Amino acid sequence: MLTLPFHGTLEAWEIVFDRSAVTSTMNYRAVEASMGTNTSTQSSIIPWSRHKPLPASQLGTDTVGFHAAAATSQDPATLPVHAADRLLVNVTDFGADPSGVQDSAAAVWDAICHAKALGSPVTVVFPTGRYTIYSHDAPKRELYVSNTVGRFGEFKVKNIAILIEDMHDVIVDGMGSEVSFHGRQTQFAVIRSTDVSIKNFSTDWHAPLVVDLTVMASGVEGGFGFRDIRVPAGVTVDIHGATATFSGETSPSTGLPYWSHSPEVATEWQNQIRDLASGLTLRSPLPLWEDSRSVTAMGTDMLRISYNSAEDPGDSGKVYELRQRPRDTPGGFVWESTRVELKNLALHYLHGFGIVGQFSRDVSLDGLVLRTKPGTWRQTAGLADFIQLSGIAGKAQITNCLFDNPHDDPINIHGTYVQVESIDRGSRTVTLQYMERDSAGFPQFYPGDELRFVKRATMLSDGADDYKVVAVTGPTGTDTSHDLERMTITVDKDLPANLAVGSHVAENMTYTPEVYIAGNTFKSAPTRGILVTTPKAVLIERNHFDQMGMASIYISADADYWYESSGVTNATIRNNVFDRPAAGWAAIWFDPTNVASEPVRTVHSNVSIDANRFMILPGGSLVKGKSVAGLSFTNNVVGHYAPRTDAPGACAEALFDFAASSGLAFAGNDYAPGFNVIATIRAMPAEEVDGDADGVAINTSNTPQRRDCADIAGVVPGAGELLAPLAEPVWSGVTFGAPASELAWLTHAPAGTTHADVVLVAAATGTSVHANYNDSKLTVPHGGSCRLELVPGPNILEVRTLSADGRSGQTYRWVIIAE
Repeated sequence: MLTLPFHGTLEAWEIVFDRSAVTSTMNYRAVEASMGTNTSTQSSIIPWSRHKPLPASQLGTDTVGFHAAAATSQDPATLPVHAADRLLVNVTDFGADPSGVQDSAAAVWDAICHAKALGSPVTVVFPTGRYTIYSHDAPKRELYVSNTVGRFGEFKVKNIAILIEDMHDVIVDGMGSEVSFHGRQTQFAVIRSTDVSIKNFSTDWHAPLVVDLTVMASGVEGGFGFRDIRVPAGVTVDIHGATATFSGETSPSTGLPYWSHSPEVATEWQNQIRDLASGLTLRSPLPLWEDSRSVTAMGTDMLRISYNSAEDPGDSGKVYELRQRPRDTPGGFVWESTRVELKNLALHYLHGFGIVGQFSRDVSLDGLVLRTKPGTWRQTAGLADFIQLSGIAGKAQITNCLFDNPHDDPINIHGTYVQVESIDRGSRTVTLQYMERDSAGFPQFYPGDELRFVKRATMLSDGADDYKVVAVTGPTGTDTSHDLERMTITVDKDLPANLAVGSHVAENMTYTPEVYIAGNTFKSAPTRGILVTTPKAVLIERNHFDQMGMASIYISADADYWYESSGVTNATIRNNVFDRPAAGWAAIWFDPTNVASEPVRTVHSNVSIDANRFMILPGGSLVKGKSVAGLSFTNNVVGHYAPRTDAPGACAEALFDFAASSGLAFAGNDYAPGFNVIATIRAMPAEEVDGDADGVAINTSNTPQRRDCADIAGVVPGAGELLAPLAEPVWSGVTFGAPASELAWLTHAPAGTTHADVVLVAAATGTSVHANYNDSKLTVPHGGSCRLELVPGPNILEVRTLSADGRSGQTYRWVIIAE
């Protein structure tokens, strides 16, 4: 056991801010008070950014998204401040095993406790290796976490592998180590702490609760249809007749499986199906046991499911993602803490409810890779959301991250509405209640916070000034000493005259963040890409959204179901690329839950959508909004995804749809021929739409208008030749047949094949070619010859092409399944 003095940093490229250590007293509210809590709800005019805005014509894979040539800069003002002089604690000195053979849970906890007892700036290091952590010896805390299991007590005690609690100026450095988790647990938690960095880890689960079942083949044999299913490592199968139960590994402490999925779980809505060839991932019940007649084990990792029908059941090349609904624990947790950064983490699976930031200040996530590890036969990287920030003050910034295949939204940033249950005007006191069943048990207000009352019908404040909280009685977040659903709040002045039980909610205006989301890539999400509701400045820039299942950016304010606040008053969405946003959904959607409107005020306001590139599928649209004021849509390039030279018989739906909105401006946009440049409006006068510069037509009826596009000259999607095409690739080592879907191919490598070679060349002058292989950037040399090293399971090559004018392009995708 050795503690060493440490000077400087462990990586030469890391910037260190030298500041003398502040008090280590961990009274969270005292720390907040000393910092000067900003309770203003007015956004800065221009959100922070170090990046000069680009014209839409310069947006491409070298300038946008996770694979951009240069990383997006973070705002350094809100990052952790670490002293240069610090102590070093090595987890192996306390018995942690870098070979991964022994459970390191107790040793890691002992090392952190020792680091805490030192009372000085400290770096806890995991020397490069592979560490195993089981849940039964991890530290345990009773915690109530936003959007998880709420008031239900079954999962109230959380197992936490790396727990930083009541500490100041801490760095946890994995030094490139891998951590393998076993059982239900939270990977890391930062509670009542300041200036904390967790970085340089790769993590995974031995047997995730989500079971990814790859359909290797389907067909008919002996007069009955069948599917051959590949089962990932760590999962046991109990066959009972025509169905089976899938179970996780056995806990060494209880002798029971950590989890089991009985056959009926396959019929539930929260499951997903991923088409490996195209990457499209959507929620769906699984047809695994529909009309099944028998199940046969074919070795240790293969099942044959036979069906009563004599027809081929299909779905070869798809992955059935099987899971239960309860989000028992956060994958990571930051609570009542200030200046916390997660950096350079490859999180190959997030158990529970992703990374939750809850009532903390200045939270930053940079360089996170959230996708499954190639070679594992798994596709699901998260059981629910990836990142959920609920009640954050200061700034939330999420930069340079890769998000692929969660089971819910990659990013959701919001506050929480609590409903008025009772009123005592004499004492200026209200009782407020959590309404959404997954949120309860944690404090929603602290003395000194700013509170606003909002009418549920309009989602607007009652016009009165905001209130200061002077006293709070309610849930603690750590026990059941108080009602988990209700809190009593006393404010500093008389309550609004029209405040009424049931018709009003309250929100905490102190814990609303400025938001910066930049340089990220969002892929194959079954739901939205980004959800954000905050009255502070929001800047979403240089992100790449590809194949979202719903709206790419969704801005709500909901006092009806999820009870997520608040209205947006300053949002800039610029320099993003939206590739094939979901047909039937707008790429950007403003969707508050108000059922009534006011003539002057709106829920959302001051929105700029500028210099983005949209590549739209047939049936897709750009912006839909309700109760939005002061929205400008300017300087964007709007094209068809995978455009061809022949025209179809009819155009897409109207590109814009608004209700009860005002001050909408459209100018300087470049629309490819063939679009319905129409704004459908309701409950608002036509004069509120200024689209003359763009030739935006206005439709005031509820009947969607379509134009006949057969005679429109120019480039529109159809059956002709692709624009910005790739030349026919030349493959060796593997053979591809007909595409499984448009521009998507899948094949099985011959047994023993270790690599494949391909030549990738653009077929049209000026077309650029950008490739990544298993989500790592692949440099295509002059001549186009590339070698792909194969790992077990699906190997995925994606090639994006873009025309010189930035108006045409598509993604080609090849999947090689290797044994």
